Amino acid sequence: MVVQDIPTRRHILGLLLSERSDPDPYYRALATRTIAELPVAVDGASVIDLGCGSGHDAQALQSQGAHVVSIDIDPESARRALGRAIPAAAASALAAPFGDHTFDGAYCSNVLEHVPCPQAFFDELARLVRPGGWAWVSWTNWYSPWGGHNITPLHYLGPDRGLAAWSRLFGAPTKNVPGEGLFVTKISSVLDLVNDHRSLDLVDAWPRYYPSQRWVLSVPGLREVVTWNCALWLQRR
Repeated sequence: MVVQDIPTRRHILGLLLSERSDPDPYYRALATRTIAELPVAVDGASVIDLGCGSGHDAQALQSQGAHVVSIDIDPESARRALGRAIPAAAASALAAPFGDHTFDGAYCSNVLEHVPCPQAFFDELARLVRPGGWAWVSWTNWYSPWGGHNITPLHYLGPDRGLAAWSRLFGAPTKNVPGEGLFVTKISSVLDLVNDHRSLDLVDAWPRYYPSQRWVLSVPGLREVVTWNCALWLQRR
């Protein structure tokens, strides 16, 4: 296990401003801080990273002693993870190629908004994690300032009108297309879903970038706009 300097939230927010042009420093710093703040120690734990992307989160988990396996639906992302010495495979977060109750924990950063069926996603989490295990999930909710990803800020017009307006002005996006690779995911509906789930308990929920302001999530409407990125801590029954 490696002892690391933990980036401040102010520093991470500063890096966010240049995320589109230079993403690695932002995602590396965010991963380091996120793993350091997990409610459980991961040293010695078996963890699946669902939607590993650049692999920074898996590396941060490994640095704290976790035994990590990563999957990503994008084969190139899986190859990048392999290049970082992380066991990885190209697979969907809705159908991971592992047996039931294989892992002590599941980690999933900014994938939920990219799956067409959140219910199936949480069902898969529950299948993969052993009873008594945990899951950490975060996602960019649709009405946050970055909710539209590649069509931001026109997503506030709605997925159809926003996409049409963006395509007229700038050409059709090739990534994170609403209705194809990006879906309207609201905090209210996700909280309802996990609260009603038969196998998962919602232990905590907070704005990922400013966790001290948990009260925001208790205010319907406001939470959809100001949360930016919502994080959940779940326990497998």
